[in-house]
Amino acid sequence: MPQTLESPLQSATSGQRILVVAEDPALRDKLAQAVRAGGGQPVAVAGVAEIPGPQVPYRLVIAGWDGRLDWLRAVCRRLRDSAQLVAMVPQRTLSEQVQILADVHCNHVLTADERGMWLLQVTVSKFVTGELFGIERYLPSGTPIMLTRLRDFQGRQNAIDEVLSFADKSGVRRQVRASIGQVCEELLMNALYDAPVDASGTPLFHHVDVKERVDKLSPRPVSIRYAVADDSFAVSVRDRFGRLEKSTILRYIEKCLRSSDQIDRKTYGAGLGLYLIVNAATQYVVNVAPGMATEVVCTFDRGTRQPLRALSMFVYPGNPTAKE
Repeated sequence: MPQTLESPLQSATSGQRILVVAEDPALRDKLAQAVRAGGGQPVAVAGVAEIPGPQVPYRLVIAGWDGRLDWLRAVCRRLRDSAQLVAMVPQRTLSEQVQILADVHCNHVLTADERGMWLLQVTVSKFVTGELFGIERYLPSGTPIMLTRLRDFQGRQNAIDEVLSFADKSGVRRQVRASIGQVCEELLMNALYDAPVDASGTPLFHHVDVKERVDKLSPRPVSIRYAVADDSFAVSVRDRFGRLEKSTILRYIEKCLRSSDQIDRKTYGAGLGLYLIVNAATQYVVNVAPGMATEVVCTFDRGTRQPLRALSMFVYPGNPTAKE
């Protein structure tokens, strides 16, 4: 993944005005630079008191601060209903990240470090261009991307074997490969058996025991893409239903965070899978075209295991939140 800010994804819509709010001038400058690199035009202010107008006229706000919820609420009170906010904060626990993401305006929580600035650039570019899908956005330009399609449990296992073999041949450490395998298992199970619904919207496999699902064929193919870069490994899984919602993600993670007992698969189902994913990956990004497709992109550092740096959700055509 690039360590300097570049702008490979700019389009004719470049120049969209984006509000940048940060009391720290050095952080404010870095955020503004990332916004420019992503194709936006930053309008930088030092704090809440300097935000223009009784209501912010911009559709996207980049906010850099220490992560306090009262500061976030003060900013969000100035936003119009359709506005989105990208939170740029120091490294925080999963519980703290979820608390920030729970705000109706905030769909993106990124760490305010060098890698986070690159992710901010990508986030802004996706917002400016409207092009949300694609694992290539999180990889250096020209990185070869592998692709496999599947529709059943055996295809899932074959795909995981392919991914892990590729990671092994690419020199990815065993501990990282273990995390990659675990995440692939969960993403593929969700895409094959939790995403599918019938014409009336009823889940097809909701009442089918997990052990019995292995004999079922998903009605629409699932695709998995994966690639390796100098310092990271990336994998994405895409279904063709587009049902994953922000409220579901938050509910699943919070349920597992609150549990004082040992978490088991039977009780928590897909919720446990999502919780395991965000604890194994260094980046969790969801792209959704409602009723059409969901793509989950996860990345892993090839070196020392790092905590989650990015918890992010994009909903086409840009709805700030997805309701139950």
